[in-house]
Amino acid sequence: MPNPKVTFPRMGTSWVAFKSLIESLDAEVVLPTPVNRELVKFGVKHSPEFVCFPFKATLGELKSALDKGANTIIMAIDCGPCRFGFYASVQERIFRDVGYKDFRLIPLDQADLLDFSWVKTLFEVNQVAGLFKYSNFVKAVIFFLKKCLYLQNIHTAEGVFRAYEREQGITTKTVNRLLHKLDDANTLHELRHFKSVIKEDFNKIDLDKSRDVLKVGLAGEIYITLEPYVNLDIRRRLGEMGVELYQSLSLYDWIAHKLHVNFHRKWLEHVAKPYMPMDIGGEAVWIIGQYIDNAKAGFDGFVHSYPFTCMPEITARTIITNKLKKKYDMPVIFFSFDEQSGVEGFRTRLEAFIDLMNARRNHLREQQKKKENIIQVPNNHYGNLFYRECLELVQKS
Repeated sequence: MPNPKVTFPRMGTSWVAFKSLIESLDAEVVLPTPVNRELVKFGVKHSPEFVCFPFKATLGELKSALDKGANTIIMAIDCGPCRFGFYASVQERIFRDVGYKDFRLIPLDQADLLDFSWVKTLFEVNQVAGLFKYSNFVKAVIFFLKKCLYLQNIHTAEGVFRAYEREQGITTKTVNRLLHKLDDANTLHELRHFKSVIKEDFNKIDLDKSRDVLKVGLAGEIYITLEPYVNLDIRRRLGEMGVELYQSLSLYDWIAHKLHVNFHRKWLEHVAKPYMPMDIGGEAVWIIGQYIDNAKAGFDGFVHSYPFTCMPEITARTIITNKLKKKYDMPVIFFSFDEQSGVEGFRTRLEAFIDLMNARRNHLREQQKKKENIIQVPNNHYGNLFYRECLELVQKS
């Protein structure tokens, strides 16, 4: 294929890193239209009835890119108990059945990135020979990893700063501006200093640090958690309700895990082992670990979001409900998303959850005053380094 026009699911803001990876391989990128109601309708109409929601949403996304002229689809696949492993083959069959013929689908196996089969897959994107191919490949991977890390940093700062913003919506504007800056940063010099750019832009936000904000852990299935349309923009809604969010899940976190260098996930696996001794698919084992970890750190609550019918996530929910909540007494709310999810009931449940967390916090503080109990409060030693730096920036503002 002489002129590959490559597309892939956006998965929230992850498109910034994927776009850099493909363009560094000298291939043209055709970005899908952001997920919307019409694309989900297409996905629902042509998908198997009981398939999980991310399948339907990504099917609609990729359809929009094919309509824009894309001729190459890259879709990740995996092995194990999760239905995600079948996405690529089933979606390719659906597209051919509905009339899309002139395209190829390249499955990107990410079961274990250390076997380096993904290198051969990426070489298939653009058939360029010689030394130029390998130098381009190294550049592409470096840029991709750096942008993945900075996307994680942007959303880490977003989760902290939005709870304190005086002007509602300014954090969202800052995030969008930084995403465009990161997309335009295509030299090593720019990327080397981009962490400072993130901190400078967020530090310009006018904050009310006197607020007594709630601290909540956010976890769930990766696509649902990262794609704001399908999770009804839960991060923004919680932040604007005065909730500081901690979310360890990100594209960078996932890649580090697949490269076996994610020691935070290994710690969560260790913490979760008494309740879930093996990986059963999805993010289940790490969700169990994060709930326990957040509870021990004194968080006020925990949000678990996942696709309707996702068995690994439902199993994690059952363990949290029947075992962990009784032991750690940290409020938790569960959201299972599909094409029927509505905003009004969702917002009402969030408001009730916030009232519950506030009541619990006040009760624990009263107990502390009476020396009946000691409440453990999240401190600056929790979370990754950038999360702690964001907390320090808020305190200094």
